[in-house]
Amino acid sequence: MTLMPTTAVYETVELIDGDVLSVEQLARLCGVTPQWVLARVRDELLDATWQAGACTFSAAAVWRARQMAAIERQFDADPALAALVADLSEEVRRLRAELAYHLARAI
Repeated sequence: MTLMPTTAVYETVELIDGDVLSVEQLARLCGVTPQWVLARVRDELLDATWQAGACTFSAAAVWRARQMAAIERQFDADPALAALVADLSEEVRRLRAELAYHLARAI
């Protein structure tokens, strides 16, 4: 399989836990279309909250959506596969942090 080089430009923004993003904001931050975001919500690959009839996302959704978009783009991956890889990547990050914590306490 030949991979085509891709370029993605992301907007930089500081998000604080508790901040919520609209579909359009999440799409812009991830370099995808609002339709891409809504399709992943419909397929239950991205978690969304509905507030006053509008679909909103947590700050944590940005990392997951960016991961998924990059995997789909780079490997022409199915959205469900990209979501699984994002889940596994997050689990590895969590486990590494937990291991570092336990190793630091053992010293």
